[in-house]
Amino acid sequence: MKSKKIKVSIAAVAAASLISSLALVGTASAATETCTKGSVTGVTASSKAKFTVENVETCDGKLANGAAYRTLKPATFGGTMFFYVHGFRPSFPYPGYTPPKGIEEVSPTSANTGSDITGQMLKAGFAVATWDRVSANGMHGWNVDDSVVMLKEFVQNTKAKYTDIKKTVVYGSSGGGPIIQKFAESNPTLVNSMGTFAGLTAVGGSLQSACDLFYILSVFADPTIKGCAAFGVSKGVAGHIAALGELSKAGALLTAWSKNLGSPDLEYPAPLVGSGIPQRSALLLAGLLVGLPTKSAHMDGISTSAVIPEQSINATVAVLENTLEALATGTLAGQAVGELTGPGFYDNTKTDFSALLAEEDAGRFNLGLSGDSAIAAMLGVLKAAPRVKGDPAAVAKLAAQDKVTYKTSVPAILLSNEADRLVFVGNTVQYVDRRTAVYEAELAKYEAQLATGKVTMKRPTLGAVALYALTPETYTKFTSTGLPDLTGPKAVSGIDHQSFTQEQMFTWVRLLAMAAQNGQLPSSATIARYETNTPYLNTDPDFRPAELKHNE
Repeated sequence: MKSKKIKVSIAAVAAASLISSLALVGTASAATETCTKGSVTGVTASSKAKFTVENVETCDGKLANGAAYRTLKPATFGGTMFFYVHGFRPSFPYPGYTPPKGIEEVSPTSANTGSDITGQMLKAGFAVATWDRVSANGMHGWNVDDSVVMLKEFVQNTKAKYTDIKKTVVYGSSGGGPIIQKFAESNPTLVNSMGTFAGLTAVGGSLQSACDLFYILSVFADPTIKGCAAFGVSKGVAGHIAALGELSKAGALLTAWSKNLGSPDLEYPAPLVGSGIPQRSALLLAGLLVGLPTKSAHMDGISTSAVIPEQSINATVAVLENTLEALATGTLAGQAVGELTGPGFYDNTKTDFSALLAEEDAGRFNLGLSGDSAIAAMLGVLKAAPRVKGDPAAVAKLAAQDKVTYKTSVPAILLSNEADRLVFVGNTVQYVDRRTAVYEAELAKYEAQLATGKVTMKRPTLGAVALYALTPETYTKFTSTGLPDLTGPKAVSGIDHQSFTQEQMFTWVRLLAMAAQNGQLPSSATIARYETNTPYLNTDPDFRPAELKHNE
């Protein structure tokens, strides 16, 4: 849900409660578009050789509501223009983050390396465009509907200016996913292909899991945590501070666990005191119940040492490394969504937490969970714990938030990391499943018409396909004491949010261009060839990541 620009550290979260005043983001006034011609440098994805693209026209301007936009068009323009939709941005600052003013990302950008593919796209003859997604009140937040309106204006105006645009691609990252899908469904003539990388499908299920994570931590570690029940109670600065206060409680827990790896026995709740179950087992259980990846930037879920004696312990540290970013996203997006739904959007009175623990996970991570009896004891406590009862109206508004039908003929290509700790890879699984279901229903109608000899519709084509970036098999490094090194280089692929290699991003872009040109997805053979030639992209056609725990 959040973009690469939102960075959260344990230290920053611990300091969040010290915030006493926050400044609003000012609204930019409308301005005349200004254009210049110059050169843009880049680096080739494969050889890393530097190059320069000459005679690129760069234009900056404002939409009707004051939102800033930018377009870059090379002299060698081939007719395909890409419109980039960035992810969610909070409207208020916190330690380590300042709300952006103006353009940040022009093209797909890797969070871990800071590198984008603007130069490569311009060199290939593509034009690129982006805008800052600021609403008329100068705020960011969860402004999906506003963004769809802005995107329509932006695309229409740009196509009116550049009459040599033949094909349009709308693509983007993270929380831009719902915007792209809603835009394609409501404006099918303005887009020829679409795609997301690290993209959110629907906010409801993902936010429910983030709220579950807060709740589980309140049961096993800190009963003062209110989590999502505190979101949306107040709006603006006051609501933001209250939300950060909840995050700071979780940050304190994670700070302690980062030092002792959760080895002390559980101190909460009363039925488990003296059980001998370590706190790390409750953390691992929480991660498995909400769908957190069991691989992280530094933990591969496999490697062992004297301190990390078993693979499930490695996975537990991975959950620890992933948890703060997941909670930070849930906090910031949850408060933003809560301002739309009103408080009480989270309700777990009907949640069967035992059913959220997959049987294979209970077996694979059995040692990390401290065995069958400990698993049963912890799930029993969750079953008996007081639940959070939401407000029916707010719950209904969350369920209806950013609703789409998945009924569009626009071909979609998605790129996701197998161990994305913010927007879980299950979002991509869900999207492809929904688009495939629509395709199969349309195909059945077509075949029924074909059987009667009265065909009034075109033969439908498959609507969506996913590219998955995988991690290396092993990559965890240990210090001389056997502790995992969580400060060293991260895995080169498959981890974190909106973090891909330049080769992976450019492969995705080239396939999107093909889809736009032909009005349908590239052939399976073409996609397979590109996957094979791009390091760490999945090549197994039967590969299917885990679904979301709350699969709307």
